[in-house]
Amino acid sequence: MNDLNVSRISLSVHTVAGILAGYVSHVLGSSYYAFGAMLAILLITGYGTEFVLKKKGIKWWMANGGALYILVWLISWIFLFNM
Repeated sequence: MNDLNVSRISLSVHTVAGILAGYVSHVLGSSYYAFGAMLAILLITGYGTEFVLKKKGIKWWMANGGALYILVWLISWIFLFNM
């Protein structure tokens, strides 16, 4: 796989995980538990994609999924919170 496809896969996985984390955060209710769940899912997703895609390094991970994950999590959590 070339680098562009690897980045696309990572971004897609982190986007879906961000939506899932937003839902889990909404279900938990407390903002402390929500933030903890977000971090736990972020770490699991990040290390999983690094292992599967054979990429290493925090810079690659945050640029190719981590930042988008946090943004999608926040948007989905706020959306579900306001429903």
